Amino acid sequence: MELDKSKYKHLFQLRVRNFQVDSQGIVHNAIYLEYCEIGRVEYVRDLGVQLLPTGIFDDGVKINVKRNEINYESPAMVDDMLDIYTRISYLKNSSFCFEHLVFHHESGRLLITQKSVQVNLNPETNRPERLPDHLRKIIIDFEGKSLEIIE
Repeated sequence: MELDKSKYKHLFQLRVRNFQVDSQGIVHNAIYLEYCEIGRVEYVRDLGVQLLPTGIFDDGVKINVKRNEINYESPAMVDDMLDIYTRISYLKNSSFCFEHLVFHHESGRLLITQKSVQVNLNPETNRPERLPDHLRKIIIDFEGKSLEIIE
């Protein structure tokens, strides 16, 4: 897991809402996965790909989460502004890995680290298939030399 913020080319900010905290007054642990999903959607949107209401991208690509891993380092509270850093760390045949760092904006405290393996599925069979070349190119061009390509 890369902890160097300079390796993350995508940043999205959001504010913690009162309905996202638990009885202890801190962000509920499951909400951080939602924050990472927001980071992933904004990352893809900034690359020029839109997510349709069906959950499939506007180019017909269907990406599903295969695995999530999250480490909680420090809590966030209501009204905190958060910095969500997102990158794709590796690209395989049909899958790739998003990595996220979430920091408290004002203090710079690391709140969580998160990895999410995504797999491209055929929209009709729901079986893994090679990520389309046009999407591979978009990712490679954006991430540059920090992207590991595993064939």
